[in-house]
Amino acid sequence: MSNSTVMQTHSNPSWFTFVSTAAFIALIAAGGVYAGSHIFNDLSVRPLGSTLPYVLLGIALLIALGFEFVNGFHDTANAVATVIYTHSLPPTIAVMWSGLFNFIGVLTSSGLVAWGIVSLLPVELILQVGSGAGFAMVFALLIAAIIWNLGTWAFGIPNSSSHALIGSIIGVGLMNQLLATSGNATSGVDWNQAWGVIRSLLVSPVVGFVSAAVLLLLMKALIKVPSLYKEPQGQKPPPVWIRGLLILTCTGVSFAHGSNDGQKGMGLIMLILIGTVPTVYALNPNFGGDRATTFQQTTQATLPIFDHYGAAETEIAGDPREAVTAYIRTKTLTPETMPAVKKLAGVLDSSVEFLGKGSAVPEDMTKNVRNDMYLEGESLRLMDKSGKPEFTAEDKAQIKKYRAGLDNATKFIPDWVKVAVALALGLGTMVGWKRIVV
Repeated sequence: MSNSTVMQTHSNPSWFTFVSTAAFIALIAAGGVYAGSHIFNDLSVRPLGSTLPYVLLGIALLIALGFEFVNGFHDTANAVATVIYTHSLPPTIAVMWSGLFNFIGVLTSSGLVAWGIVSLLPVELILQVGSGAGFAMVFALLIAAIIWNLGTWAFGIPNSSSHALIGSIIGVGLMNQLLATSGNATSGVDWNQAWGVIRSLLVSPVVGFVSAAVLLLLMKALIKVPSLYKEPQGQKPPPVWIRGLLILTCTGVSFAHGSNDGQKGMGLIMLILIGTVPTVYALNPNFGGDRATTFQQTTQATLPIFDHYGAAETEIAGDPREAVTAYIRTKTLTPETMPAVKKLAGVLDSSVEFLGKGSAVPEDMTKNVRNDMYLEGESLRLMDKSGKPEFTAEDKAQIKKYRAGLDNATKFIPDWVKVAVALALGLGTMVGWKRIVV
């Protein structure tokens, strides 16, 4: 179908289109004010010492939200192609409808995908994201994904932003390892984790192709209306029930895209916030008081379990973080691993004591406490995944409860971040949809 044919459809805007456009613009404006006021309030509570962190934060957020904006060019545009092509909805309404359900999908997302993407990054980046090398890696992977997305969009080539981002993360991991100085134990790509993601990216198009083919053949066998399987004639829309199905699928795809793909930028934005403003975003602001006390009780109930799996056999005299980091990097369980995990749990128990008493963790300790929680939680996650050591069912349940407390303190996403990502995604859809759809 030609560009002119698509755009001629419902070319005369009605009062409904005008009202819908105004409402959508009002929603975007309200979301922008909400996100802006919250980040302003967060930074006002604990102002930064100089101008440079504000500049870095602004640039980093601009690039991260730019990725989500460009993401809207591609993935969300694919969702509206069928309803526009079949004249089921006017282009303006279709794009706004898709943007709205992307917005809702992002706001209702759990954050699991966001932190799953973060786990693909080298451990050095996660622990030292506020360093020059950390910012360089974040900027490199986001800018690379944006360039690829813009290039494919310019040529009208449908493209998955997920593939682009995963490829960028793997590239950063490889170069992080290749550029490491001799003798420096630097992590690269977690290939076990990466292959799991790559497999799903490879399998999903095949599943979609086969499922669509089976459904089409099934419909042709059950619904014998030849006109349904021909291209649209002029500007005539399909029957009402077909239009309903097309709008329903557009809605579902848009919501699923927001709740899944919309999260990918969230995890990176949180890393940026933690690196630039650790005193505000390193720990969940709701993790205090009763939650902190409960976490301490869980920690104390978990500590003796580690003794059953080697923690009592070896004494760790120095810093336990080195042994835990080495385990995360190599995925190899050594005699020092369990004693180090136990000792680090004890360190965390003491650190969280401030929160249990209703006080804040001292500012100079905040980032360290977060990094310790990340190391502890990630090491236990890898042990559970590998099955080594072989925890009993009872011990595994207690450790899972302990890990949940660690995740509650560190793996959080403020509502304003979700709103900002949702706005960037929705605006990207409205700006760049035509080249992909047409």
